Amino acid sequence: MNIKKDSNTLKVYMFTVQGGPVAVHLAEDFKAIMAYTDAEAINMVRKDYPAGIVITIKERARVEVKKIIDAINLQPSTPQDLKIIVTPPPTRGKTRQDFVYSMMLVADRFVTDKRDQASLKRIINKIKLIV
Repeated sequence: MNIKKDSNTLKVYMFTVQGGPVAVHLAEDFKAIMAYTDAEAINMVRKDYPAGIVITIKERARVEVKKIIDAINLQPSTPQDLKIIVTPPPTRGKTRQDFVYSMMLVADRFVTDKRDQASLKRIINKIKLIV
């Protein structure tokens, strides 16, 4: 990562962008840009919007990347392998209770005849939930 360039320090700029004049409160976009100079950062934000449209860009923050790297204790000269390990949630087997509740739902929602619904519910209720 090149932190210095032409005596400028790499910074993270944060902007809010509104369409229209400043006095009118409209929906805002939030942009976070890495650039060496203010003009370069504003030009990068401007590229995201069509030419000829009036927008208002307000700088909300400017932080040197070196301060961020120092805060999280990363060495800029040594690349580090960051590994994210995602473990799937443990699978649990279907229980008898899950089966009974699912069948009751099917009887309620998908069986249209009331007599058939009552018969299915009677049969399903006979399944023992406790072994």
